[in-house]
Amino acid sequence: MNPFKTLMQDHGYQLGEDGRLTLGEPDDASMPLAGVADRTLAENGLTPLGNFEVLEVCGKDGERFLQGQTSQQLSLVDGELAPLTTFCTPKGRILAMAQLLRVSEGRLWLVMPAGTAEPLRAHLAKFAPFYKVTLEVSCELSVLGLLGEQTLAACADALAAPALPAHDLAMRSVLPSPLQSSEEEEPQTCALARQPSGNTPRAILVGPHAALADLATALFGRDVAASDETRWRLEDIRAGLQWVTSAQTDSWLPQMLNLEALAAISFKKGCYTGQEVVARAHFRGQVKKRLQRLTTMQPADLPAVGSKVTSPDGKSLGEVLQAAHDEQGRLELLAVISLRDEEIALALEDGTELERSALPYAVERRDPEQLKG
Repeated sequence: MNPFKTLMQDHGYQLGEDGRLTLGEPDDASMPLAGVADRTLAENGLTPLGNFEVLEVCGKDGERFLQGQTSQQLSLVDGELAPLTTFCTPKGRILAMAQLLRVSEGRLWLVMPAGTAEPLRAHLAKFAPFYKVTLEVSCELSVLGLLGEQTLAACADALAAPALPAHDLAMRSVLPSPLQSSEEEEPQTCALARQPSGNTPRAILVGPHAALADLATALFGRDVAASDETRWRLEDIRAGLQWVTSAQTDSWLPQMLNLEALAAISFKKGCYTGQEVVARAHFRGQVKKRLQRLTTMQPADLPAVGSKVTSPDGKSLGEVLQAAHDEQGRLELLAVISLRDEEIALALEDGTELERSALPYAVERRDPEQLKG
């Protein structure tokens, strides 16, 4: 039995049939936050992220191997920076999306939406025989979300580790030795990395199940609140961060999801699959639709992913990529909308009126090489 999931169940989480942990009824993603336990509303909290998984890339050629496959400059993945990246088709469409973490020399973790790691592993395996590298979807690692600076500070205290630097996508590897029950146990490396955020800072901790169970125990002992994926999804929306799921592969250019604004694309690196199309879209300004953040003024039903965003007369203008309720039951969502219709009023298919809301970043190129600057 996974000790991390067992611990979280002891603290009020319920295990759904898909193996994911929730507060409230399992699989009830449509429930407004106000309808779930009040603790999910905390500005600070920890969240078991069963909606993420990890693809491990190991071997001395790992960096060189990924350099030719992904939009990110791999030399920047140095154990202090954990940038986002995309893997594209030859036509420049996103095949998969990940956050890159260098855990140690010759060992990289790709944190990805659940259900996307195995297809990417199978795709990359076609090229792996030419490199000294191994690819494995880990069944030994869990991902824990840390929401709010108080939670991050409590985590650093529990680990007896320095606080994460404040800059975007900062990371460090940590050995949770203060939490180990026996000095004879082999140290279990974990990785702590910031993620893009709106107003609430956040990070993920990736590590072996037992190590994360120990940390969660320590955080609960420091009065850190419990939260779940519902709140984390809301924070993704507020951060303007759209993860590409298995149902959304081969649908979008990276720029359509504003990924150049999130420093996920290096325009200074050498060739990678799909680079020509991605670069042409950038330098010729050929992106005709983009990710936008939308909200409702009143409580509303949660729209299905893939449902249409329309004009008042019913013309389709875009598509909902993810949605969540806020604390009052109002909708917040991310949708890809045509740039030609920026002044037109927006609504969902059921007539619910939508308001455009500001993203927490400028929609312009941000080179990953400048992330630490």
